Amino acid sequence: MRFNYKGVLLMLGALLYFYFLVGGIETFLNGNPDATAAWKTDQKEAFYFNILIVFSLFLLLMGIFNRYMVSFILTNIVVVLLAVISYYKFSFLGEYLYPWDMLLYNNIFNLLPNLYKEIDSAKLLGGAAIVIAIISGIVAYAFIKKPKRLIRLNPWIRIAFIGAAAAFLSIFIFYRSIPNVEASLKEVGVTNLTFDQIRNYKTNGFLVTFLLNMQSAIVLSPSGYNEKNINEIVDDLESVPPKVKPDLEKKPNIIFVMSESFWDPTSMENLTFGTDPVPNVREHQTGKILSPTFGGGTSNVEFEVLTGFSNMFLPPGSVPYQQYIKDELPSMPRYLADMGYQTTAIHPYPKWFWNREEVYKHIGFDKFIDIDGFTDPLYKGPFVSDEQVTNTIIDQTEQSEDPVFAYAITMQNHTGYNEDKYPEYTVETGVPETVDPVFNLLLRSYTQGVSDADKAFKQLIDYYENAEEPTLVVFFGDHLPAIGQDYKFYKQADFVARGPGEENWDLEDYQDTRTTPLVIWNNYGAPTPEIETVSTSFLGPTVFDMAGIQKPLYYSILEQFSEQMPGYTRDLKIDAEGNLLNVTPDAVERIKQDYQLIQYDLLFGKQYSRDALFKP
Repeated sequence: MRFNYKGVLLMLGALLYFYFLVGGIETFLNGNPDATAAWKTDQKEAFYFNILIVFSLFLLLMGIFNRYMVSFILTNIVVVLLAVISYYKFSFLGEYLYPWDMLLYNNIFNLLPNLYKEIDSAKLLGGAAIVIAIISGIVAYAFIKKPKRLIRLNPWIRIAFIGAAAAFLSIFIFYRSIPNVEASLKEVGVTNLTFDQIRNYKTNGFLVTFLLNMQSAIVLSPSGYNEKNINEIVDDLESVPPKVKPDLEKKPNIIFVMSESFWDPTSMENLTFGTDPVPNVREHQTGKILSPTFGGGTSNVEFEVLTGFSNMFLPPGSVPYQQYIKDELPSMPRYLADMGYQTTAIHPYPKWFWNREEVYKHIGFDKFIDIDGFTDPLYKGPFVSDEQVTNTIIDQTEQSEDPVFAYAITMQNHTGYNEDKYPEYTVETGVPETVDPVFNLLLRSYTQGVSDADKAFKQLIDYYENAEEPTLVVFFGDHLPAIGQDYKFYKQADFVARGPGEENWDLEDYQDTRTTPLVIWNNYGAPTPEIETVSTSFLGPTVFDMAGIQKPLYYSILEQFSEQMPGYTRDLKIDAEGNLLNVTPDAVERIKQDYQLIQYDLLFGKQYSRDALFKP
């Protein structure tokens, strides 16, 4: 059989091209060719693995299609597209692309029109032009030359290509499940640093880390998970006398308003405002919440509030609403429904967003009012106004004979904050000379939304202040806004020193960019709790105490944990003395393990503890 020199040269040419492609992708993602050059030297094994991953994808496609040019073009499209999406995700949210983000394609496409005006279009179009030019050149060559096949593979070679490529890619995708693979990767310096994903991507490279994270999407049972240990934890919780709270004569309405991107922009001391944009929230502010996200990921905040679970115990970057909630789950709305509450979720946006329609059924909401449930809603800018959401909340409590638990997620102040978001403005903002003037236009749009949210909050409490029915209102922002890219606005305004993953990015920066105002208000004279900063996972016990409602036993573990660690996220922990930490202290490790085991049992396991922890 004659040796195919042409085929070998073409394959080697592709491999050489992928060498430069991987280097270009890493430079594009990190924005620093010197850092990429250093990475190639310091992490050369990871660099070559990234090249081989691209080459393996190419071989896989060659085996499937038996067309060199088709496989080559498709490989470029897949790899470059993933890198571009990751770049812009990091620019706005401070996180790289994760495999499970692919489940959110509907959300991404729906938000693109709003994000486009905030994207550095010159850089995007310039990069796109280069990529299109390269691929167009390859395609043009293929059509002009019209080769039937640059390489002709027989069936056995195609099978070998598919098998070898799949085997190599599986090493990274299933590295924990294949014997000795994880240890072997560690020996050559490749470790999945799930606890620090920014460092993970910078150390192992984009493609290696992306594949390694695929298995991280599978949540393995924590050490010690079995029925005996779960029952022992439950017994320990039952042995602690509950904090006695007298029931009210009438159960109060409980209203949560999770205000989209609500935050106090006057926290940035270098900015100026014509008037205080949040006077009403400031007057009634109870404390601050520590959000698990920045700039997006609203459903992850919602997940923590409604379940009392922590994203800390889930793979970094995962989205529980999309990935894990597929069956009935104990939660705040389900528990309150069992106690006679009408449970209603309100969100003026399509019900498929963040998979809410399915999730709300599983966690016990009786009713979900999405955008289709509003008749002639009042818009403010491109989204339904916060005023309309307030009116809808009031209507629900007026129409119900039973006490109402309403969880409302507003939409008006969602990104993008382009200068023409609103036809007119009632706020004035100013930025120092160190800040790009374009950011003042974005800031003004954002501040208009914050001001309107503050007015809608006042409208809500003004109504219930004079209402006969006892009512408790919990108001907070889900996360800070992503104004511009790469935290550039916050850095230019000297609010943070660096962006995530950059040198000098410290715990104070995390705290500043993860805390939003919290108000817990009632009209029946219950004392307001003293709260400094609390994670969204731990709001439930405080709310139930103020409502005079018997708490589920599950809340005991939240109380025990939050007494020692009131703030608890992946990036930042805050202890009872207000100290900022990046790891869980040894003294808290035992109760943390119990918390994690119970969460796994209820969310993924056999729910050994469910009946005991959530009986009314």
